[in-house]
Amino acid sequence: MIDVAEALLRIQRAAVVVQPRRVRIEDAVGLRLQEDVISDTDSPPWHRSMMDGFAVISKDFVHSSDCKQAVTLKVVAKVGAGETTAIVLKRDQCVRIMTGAPMPAGADAVIPIERAVSGTSHAQAGEQVSVQDPHFRCGQHVSEKGSFFRAGQTVIHHGVELELVHVGLAAEVGASHVVAIAPPRVSIITTGNELVPSSQVPAGGQIRNTNGPMLSAAVVSCGAEPIPMGIASDHPEPLRALIAQGLAADILLLSGGVSTGDYDLVPKTLENLGVECVFHKVCLKPGKPIWFGVLQRPAASPTLVFGLPGNPVSTLVCFELFVRPALEKISGKSLVPKDRDQQTARLTNSVQGSLDRPVYHPCQLEVGKSGLLAKTLPWGGSADLLALSLANGLLVVPKECGGFVQGEVVQVIPLVSRFRDKSE
Repeated sequence: MIDVAEALLRIQRAAVVVQPRRVRIEDAVGLRLQEDVISDTDSPPWHRSMMDGFAVISKDFVHSSDCKQAVTLKVVAKVGAGETTAIVLKRDQCVRIMTGAPMPAGADAVIPIERAVSGTSHAQAGEQVSVQDPHFRCGQHVSEKGSFFRAGQTVIHHGVELELVHVGLAAEVGASHVVAIAPPRVSIITTGNELVPSSQVPAGGQIRNTNGPMLSAAVVSCGAEPIPMGIASDHPEPLRALIAQGLAADILLLSGGVSTGDYDLVPKTLENLGVECVFHKVCLKPGKPIWFGVLQRPAASPTLVFGLPGNPVSTLVCFELFVRPALEKISGKSLVPKDRDQQTARLTNSVQGSLDRPVYHPCQLEVGKSGLLAKTLPWGGSADLLALSLANGLLVVPKECGGFVQGEVVQVIPLVSRFRDKSE
């Protein structure tokens, strides 16, 4: 049985940064792009009106005394956004046009509808409109085809951290997905015939599934993506089928079924599915039965697999000690190969130890005038979630240590999601 430091070293060796993957653009904000986004179209894709008004030929305004005189034109068609017309515009003609509509062939400018005079602004096809635009110029109120960018042009470059505007730009050029470094995906399976969903009233011999929701929340707190897969019964085939699905993620978390009882089927099932065992059992309390292995995937980063003990305090302690650092490593952060972020604190009460294993005891941490203070909490063992809910740290009582008394300096591990240094 290895110690915590050795377990962390083995996790460090096995964990590699997740490879970039295709992500839906709607989910990509804040991610760093790993491949250029290249347009498949010109933008605008055609000459486009930027105003509601009348598409005209500029030559019709050349002799209108510097455009100060009204010009009367025949309306030959109407075109709105999403519509086209086959009409080729001729002199003394115009097309009633809406914002965003394609310019008809032959037209090279738009007169805004506000420039229509003599009550002719409502003129439709077959009627006449009089327009007067003292500031008329050729090409006005028209976005030319490709004036923003061209097909084949890179519109978002590799390395950019994607923002909301990039989502719209990617959608415009037909990129429904982008290749980015995305948060790790973590499949979560809880095992046990006794488990029922938290929304259900347990019958005799049943308990609610606490570990599934708790692990999902823990994964979110690490900035990763949880994939809750529900409850697996203690039967070989259903368990095997669910684990096989979960192995598609970057990390698979299982809770329960990792000890040595008749229904502890997880280790053998994982090994039958090709997961290599890296270690099974670590010298600590709570959490001794923890199992860790690796599945090599040819076209992706390896899947890290943690078989966590089923008791909820053991599950959460093992998550903090082992899973959280692994998530940091595969996300591109460093993993310190020692007990998780240990600090020193002065004990304000007393605590007993264990002769065979180091104990990670729930405690309350606070910053005093002379430094960090730790107070151990009454604790009923690895199933006592209430005690852990009052804790914001774990006090480490080393193996073969009888315990500590008030005033001694001890090693503590702040629980990342709960402890905040108020002096900061």
